[in-house]
Amino acid sequence: MKPSPNGMPLTRSVGIRHRLDATFLGKSLRLILPSPRLYRERDHVVSVYSALILAGGESRRFGGPKALVEIAGRPLIAHVAHAMASLAEETIVSVDGPEREAQIRPVLPGVVFAHDVRQGRGPIEGFHEGFRAARGDLVLVAPCDAPLLRASLYRLLLEVLGDYDAAVPKLEVPDPVRAVYRRDRVMEIFEASSTVRSPSALVDRLKSVYVPTERLRGIDPDLSSFVDVNTQIDLEEVLLRLESSK
Repeated sequence: MKPSPNGMPLTRSVGIRHRLDATFLGKSLRLILPSPRLYRERDHVVSVYSALILAGGESRRFGGPKALVEIAGRPLIAHVAHAMASLAEETIVSVDGPEREAQIRPVLPGVVFAHDVRQGRGPIEGFHEGFRAARGDLVLVAPCDAPLLRASLYRLLLEVLGDYDAAVPKLEVPDPVRAVYRRDRVMEIFEASSTVRSPSALVDRLKSVYVPTERLRGIDPDLSSFVDVNTQIDLEEVLLRLESSK
């Protein structure tokens, strides 16, 4: 069994489903998450996956914290966690500090929280502390405000990763906050330099493979995985998409 980066064996019963019970806005919330997968080759674990959900933003355009805004009966971040749970051995939520953790923990009690150390640096600080907390060889990064995110996007990214350091979707421009990274390579860059200012700058320093729009449409025809709720108008768009999919 391959040990985790901190030396502890990564073992978990396969086939057990994980239940998250919580109360949100006075309502009982229960998430039934598929058990995490260990990927094996000839009975040896070849990779362990960590999911990193970025939830440290100030949400200025939305007008307030959006991770817990409820849509279709669940907070936004719960939709994202549910999509990632079928792929990852652990889930890490990056937040700006203890107050945000206290807000989210009742909804996702089984996750690991990573706090920003240097405030005001934006999502790259979430990367920095989230990757430090991760145990996995590969880290699957997602934003907290993408309720239509599909697990199939990450399966495609894992498929194309090969020997690259990162697999990144590319619509008009690369999307570094919905991507798969090799943890050791990212940490090497962070440890060698404190001048990485953004996730895009991080990707530029890695040997990255980019997945074009036409291939992304093969697993997500209307590119719903890339719809973020940044404004009230975006929220209305998500509601319309959900309604039309019924």
